[in-house]
Amino acid sequence: MSAIRGHAVIENPVAYENAIKRNILANAQKTWRANTPRADEIESALTDGIVYNDNGAFMGYGDDFMGSMARAFYTFGKLSPKQSEAVLKGIDARAARKAEWADKKAALDANRQHIGTVGEKVTLSLTIGHIVVLDGAYGTTYIYIMEDADKNVVIYKGNSNAVAWTPEGQPRGKGDTLTITATIKEHGVRDGVKQTVILRPKAVK
Repeated sequence: MSAIRGHAVIENPVAYENAIKRNILANAQKTWRANTPRADEIESALTDGIVYNDNGAFMGYGDDFMGSMARAFYTFGKLSPKQSEAVLKGIDARAARKAEWADKKAALDANRQHIGTVGEKVTLSLTIGHIVVLDGAYGTTYIYIMEDADKNVVIYKGNSNAVAWTPEGQPRGKGDTLTITATIKEHGVRDGVKQTVILRPKAVK
């Protein structure tokens, strides 16, 4: 259906009106970006408020603060100065927490030490931090990343029942503790962190 606007004939009024709305939104966003300090940081953070389905298609906005800010920005093309300030406050708080965590981790990593000497048989009380699963041609192998009471890192790669299973026959997971004897295979460093690799672990009876 056509419509006449001025002296021009609009063949598709709905598409025309939608194009006008898009232009208005784009101009509003352009103006907001030009007048808002750290606009790129704010706009990047607003993506946390958008909800997508499993195929990556837009579904709507979250029900939290960032969702409401994203809805405002993509509906009106801007945030108010107070809204922009609130988003920046959240960005800065998150960055501060991240920096604090990085500092604590760096201090902890600097204090980690190798355990024992290569070839030595030791008794270790450990806590499992992570379990990495490797599927290969010869079956599944597990890498256990563990720590002792002093936060020293111990690595075991294999399928030993002494590490994988509790005395009650339950599979061990993150946070589980165990006491074993094992032989120190090597002392290594990964990402700047000292770690002790063990082999032939056996349960302490």
